[in-house]
Amino acid sequence: MSFFQTIKTIFYSVFMAILLTACGGDISGSGILNLNITDAPVDSAAKVVVSFDSVSIKPANGPAYDIKLVDISGNPVVKSIDLLSQQGANSEPLLVNHVLAAGHYNWMRLNVIASQTSYDSYIELDGGSQYPLYVPSGDETGLKLNQGFNIADGGATTFTIDFDLRKSVLSPNKNSQAYKLKPTLRIVSNDNVGHISGIVGPVALSDASCAGRSDYAVYVFAGDNVIPDDVDGIDAEPVTTALLSNSNEYAVGFLNKGVYTLAFTCQASDDNSEEDDPINFIVTDVVAVAAGTTTRHDFN
Repeated sequence: MSFFQTIKTIFYSVFMAILLTACGGDISGSGILNLNITDAPVDSAAKVVVSFDSVSIKPANGPAYDIKLVDISGNPVVKSIDLLSQQGANSEPLLVNHVLAAGHYNWMRLNVIASQTSYDSYIELDGGSQYPLYVPSGDETGLKLNQGFNIADGGATTFTIDFDLRKSVLSPNKNSQAYKLKPTLRIVSNDNVGHISGIVGPVALSDASCAGRSDYAVYVFAGDNVIPDDVDGIDAEPVTTALLSNSNEYAVGFLNKGVYTLAFTCQASDDNSEEDDPINFIVTDVVAVAAGTTTRHDFN
C-alpha cells in the first residue's frame, strides 16, 4: 500500500514543561506551564505542517477556557509546526512560561486551524505535492487529550505531546483530496522519560522481505517480549514508531521509563492504520529505558 492508505501512530508530539505535581481539585497559588510538540514520523511524507492558535484546558472546579498563543510582545499568533522536523528527542515549544492556577485539570485540547479547503495545515509528499490537512470533527473540536494533569503551587514539570502520525494522519476519501488529522496523541512528563537510538545492521536489512524496499521502521511496544503487530487498533499496538535515516540510524524519544519491545520491519508503508495488515517484523529486542538518559541499542 502507498502512503495514501497508511499513516503513522503520532504527534513525536511535544509538550515541554508543565510545572506540576499537585493533587486534588482545589486551586490555590500558581505554577508555570510550558508546552512542546514532538512527532513520530510517517512514510512517504516530506512535511506535515499543523497550525495552532490556542490551547484549551479544563480545571477540575471550573469551566474550560482558552490560552491564546502569543509572540514575545504578547500579541496573538498562529504557530505552524512541521511535525516531521520534530523527531526522536527533538521538540518544538508551543507555550512558554505560562502561569496557571495550581490544582488539578481534567483535560487539554490543542486548537488547530485546519480545513479541507485551506492550506493552513497541510501535508507535503516526497514528490512535492501538497494537500490540506483537516480535523474530521471540525476545527472547534481540535485535538483533545482526555488525560488529566496537575499544576503544582510553585513547582515545575515538563510535558511532551507526541503526534504519532502513523495513527493520526488518514488518507483522503473519494470525495476529497484533503488528508484527515485524527486526534491520536500521547502525553508524557519529561521528568519521567528517556530516549532510545541506534542503528539497524546489515544482517537485518538483508532479509528477503527487504528486497527492493526502503520503508524501514522500528516499532516500539510497551512491555517485555511483546509479539509485535501492525497499527490496527487491536492486539498489541505500538507506543510509537521511528523511521530509519539514510545511514540506517533510528531515534525514539519521550518514552516513559520502563521496558519496551522494539521490532524492525521493512514494510512500514504497508501498514494501514485502519486495517489489519500482514507486516513482517524481522527482529525484535527488549530494551530498558531509564529517565533522563538516551539508551543505545543497535539491531545487529
